[in-house]
Amino acid sequence: MDYFSSLNANSLDPDTPTIFELLSAKQLQDLISPSLRYIITFYAQRNPQYLLKIANRYDELYLLLMGLVEYYHLKNWNSSFTEKFYGIKRTRNLATGASLNTRLAAPAQFEKHRRLTKKQVLGSLFFVMVLPYIKEKLDARHEMLKGRYMFRSAEQDRIRAYESGQLKQKVQFEFDQILLKWYPTVTMLESSASLAFYLFYLFSKTSSSGPADFLLGMKYSRMSQYDYQLHDKPVVPSLIADSDGDNDVANSFGDKLVDLITTTQGLVKVKDITLSGLSFALPTSMFLLKFLEWWNASDFARQLSKKTRGNGTEDENLPVPDYPQARTGSGLCPLCSQPLTNPTAIETGTVFCYLCIYRHLESGNAQTGGRCPVTGQRLLGCKYSPEKEGWEVSGLRRLVL
Repeated sequence: MDYFSSLNANSLDPDTPTIFELLSAKQLQDLISPSLRYIITFYAQRNPQYLLKIANRYDELYLLLMGLVEYYHLKNWNSSFTEKFYGIKRTRNLATGASLNTRLAAPAQFEKHRRLTKKQVLGSLFFVMVLPYIKEKLDARHEMLKGRYMFRSAEQDRIRAYESGQLKQKVQFEFDQILLKWYPTVTMLESSASLAFYLFYLFSKTSSSGPADFLLGMKYSRMSQYDYQLHDKPVVPSLIADSDGDNDVANSFGDKLVDLITTTQGLVKVKDITLSGLSFALPTSMFLLKFLEWWNASDFARQLSKKTRGNGTEDENLPVPDYPQARTGSGLCPLCSQPLTNPTAIETGTVFCYLCIYRHLESGNAQTGGRCPVTGQRLLGCKYSPEKEGWEVSGLRRLVL
């Protein structure tokens, strides 16, 4: 830290963001999908008839809708919407000497020249949205395969795949084996490369903060007045109220609203306002969600809650209800009626043997499967795969007793 505290601020490039700004933007980006998933899953448990299908297809819907938002920001602002929240943009990686001379001589021309090309915009969209979606699917598939082959050999699945005579089954099996063997190595190499780029960027040895930036030939810069002036389009004359007294009635609020909805310029303006508003609403909601999470977990919130209850009966003084003997647990698996082996809890809180509950959920019926054997409640971690004609099981939590 002595090295960084001794740096001369005048020698630093004010146009280049620090590594901590980039990490903050990335961390905020990574919080959006889990936060929205948690909210949808929370309400899907209470209104399954409306939100269960959305919860089951959350990944695809998020990719589509958030992809549109990200494409809008990358095309117009040259930054993802979380990067725009931090005032960071993506620029073409120009030659150092030429870029410095152009910046000093013609700033507007310099800013225009280093805006992203269409290929760089699409490439950025791929690395921001598509690649994380693929990685999330591969992570889930790898975890499922680890659980499947933890207590049994893959030879049975190999025989079943090749005896079926279907090319799709054979390709699926071979892909699963490659994924199970090499995916951890590829993930480790990717993490190591990202860490190396971060270190080089931290010590100003490279202008690219990651492998994606290096492949696309771009770097990060701070937004300038040019970016905001470029985005602020001139107001359409037809949408401005006429100062003539004879036209005051015609240019009422209702007429303006109709113009916004029916004219092309109005629709473009509504779209720009909506998408720009999301760039502030979504990050702000993430901060609010993290604050509520901290508040609910803090001792201060509990102490304040006790004070607001006044002299009422404290929760800890209430008598503990008597549970039926069947609910207290006997150490037996509800499926095999044997002592629990490798105890595993599912979403409903019921504990089974790992093999018993996994095989029960995996081999369930397409219509009636994917439910808790005890309560009958549908499990959000179970999804039926028509291609495999079976259930993909996740959300099992093994317990250490």
